[in-house]
Amino acid sequence: MKLEPFTISTPRLNLSGFRNQITSGVPIISLHGWLDNAASFIPLSKYLLDTRPFYALEMPGHGLSDHRPKSSSYHLLENIIDVLAFIDEVTDGGPVSLIGHSLGGIVCSLLAASSPDRIDKLLLLDSLGPLTDEARNIIPQLRKAITKASAFKSSKMTVYPSKEMACIVRMSGVGKVNKEAAMLLVERGIKAVDGGFSWTSDPRLLEPSLMRFSEAQVEAIFSGIECPIRLICGDKGYFSSYESLKHRLTYLKKDDKELDRHVVSGGHHFHMDGDVAATAELIHEFIYS
Repeated sequence: MKLEPFTISTPRLNLSGFRNQITSGVPIISLHGWLDNAASFIPLSKYLLDTRPFYALEMPGHGLSDHRPKSSSYHLLENIIDVLAFIDEVTDGGPVSLIGHSLGGIVCSLLAASSPDRIDKLLLLDSLGPLTDEARNIIPQLRKAITKASAFKSSKMTVYPSKEMACIVRMSGVGKVNKEAAMLLVERGIKAVDGGFSWTSDPRLLEPSLMRFSEAQVEAIFSGIECPIRLICGDKGYFSSYESLKHRLTYLKKDDKELDRHVVSGGHHFHMDGDVAATAELIHEFIYS
């Protein structure tokens, strides 16, 4: 599959990413992880069938998509409306298939639950719902977030003297990646500034969340997903480190059937620098069937 860059205007924001040249069929929309960008799907694209429209979409504040206005915030739920606005631009009202990695998978899950008529299949890559808080943590979290937001000062993005240095830093960042994967993310998500290079992503993405879901809310949301679901995890990904997430597998059981879950070789970004070919095969089997 050959991908080319795009920017599409929606009623909310201009959203960018990569797409193929196919215009007929049910679109596949892929969402990246936090602080990543659409280039995270380039390795997979080399193995995917080129028979349906494919969009690797950058969420607001990421990659080359618009940043949110200063008068708004990066609340998780806002992404649902943005992705739906994009879906309306690339379809005639019909359903789409979703692939989501990490944060992208969380957004895809929320979208599938909130708009079940628009989603026909949901494929999650090392993603099984948002961070949660217990009731006793709500006020401390809210106070921290409000204090930061009301200062009206965004965190400054680091300036790197070279792309190579940015690549080295990204290799050890959130969800460590190898050099080739890091360079893909850097080439897409960096810009020249005074003194060197800086990320294109909005610094406000680093600010604390105003409020998190409770575990009971996550269970209720997952129970509202009506379409078929497949989960693919890396054997060294987040699920190998966070045992507390595994109980969520039961939230996605349908008719007493276990969740369709598979494990491939690799870390959190296994779709970039793990067993990409095996990941693509599992995507073909599920999405294209």
